[in-house]
Amino acid sequence: MKKLTLFASLSLASSMLHAAPLELKCWSSDTEKEQVRINKLAPGVVARKGAHLLKVTTKAGVQSFKDQPPYDEPMDGVHYTFCDRKEGFILVTVNDGLLFTGKLINEQTGVVTEGGESLNFSDDRRAYLATEQPDGMDGGVWKVYAVNGKLSWSGYNFIPDRDPNYRYADLDTPSWMPNGELVANATCSTDPERKWKVKLVRNNEQWDWAPRKKCPAQK
Repeated sequence: MKKLTLFASLSLASSMLHAAPLELKCWSSDTEKEQVRINKLAPGVVARKGAHLLKVTTKAGVQSFKDQPPYDEPMDGVHYTFCDRKEGFILVTVNDGLLFTGKLINEQTGVVTEGGESLNFSDDRRAYLATEQPDGMDGGVWKVYAVNGKLSWSGYNFIPDRDPNYRYADLDTPSWMPNGELVANATCSTDPERKWKVKLVRNNEQWDWAPRKKCPAQK
């Protein structure tokens, strides 16, 4: 199996200096708490201009995020919320009633790319894992993007069983290894005590989590 490389150049130089892990996330969409976050993390950079307009100032100009009606229905319309700011990146979450996701803004370039409710950057900042939550879905969606916004991989936070009505294993605590591999903890859906580490690998042109361990059969 090939090593995981989810972004442009396929492999990372072993001599590359690695930064500490970087995570952007949102704890609440409450308007008052949002203003506290703006005051603490992004004064003069992020501003709420009225109840339904959020503006982000970058070195390339101002990006505007305008809610879409109906405004008073939390599961309808489109709602934007400032969440986090670190290392020149800003996370704004997006809720359209069907999907809880986000937008990532690069303060240096002003470029807006797809994000999620939370983002985990690789150590070299060349890729990030975005977590999304579709409404009504028992589980989330994980997506890996290159820092330029190009989608490299998309999947669920679980491994499906051969029977599509069941799960083989649940996944949690995803993280990046210094060499660019994405790893996670796996737990048998039929035996919560059976846990192991998996990594995303490419085999026969398909990305999949490995290794697989034997889980008890579904009852």
